[in-house]
Amino acid sequence: MNGVYGKRVVPRDVRLVRGDSERLGGWWRKRDLSTGEITPVDLSAWSGRIELRSPDGDELWYVRSCDEMTDDGHAVANIPPSAFAGDVWLQRRSGQWKCVVTSPDGSTVRTVGWGCWVLSD
Repeated sequence: MNGVYGKRVVPRDVRLVRGDSERLGGWWRKRDLSTGEITPVDLSAWSGRIELRSPDGDELWYVRSCDEMTDDGHAVANIPPSAFAGDVWLQRRSGQWKCVVTSPDGSTVRTVGWGCWVLSD
């Protein structure tokens, strides 16, 4: 089998702290099956976002655009300290998260990071 495929994205569980700044995102690399070489995907022209969802994944509770899209495959959103200050976050203590990137023409959408999150004080 010849070709290039994306490196498998593994889940990463994260702990978020109310009142702290946070960084959340993902990393996309590809492996050439004929050579075994692993190279990052240049995401500098792409857009990205992180999503925090309910534990069952049905409700979207928070979304933020990625501030950093790098040529070495990273998509990172900087979450401000005020993000979880509202009273609604007293009941929203855990769930699922993911980082999604979209190509400049909008034709390619990939999940480059995902897992579970927990919010603590």
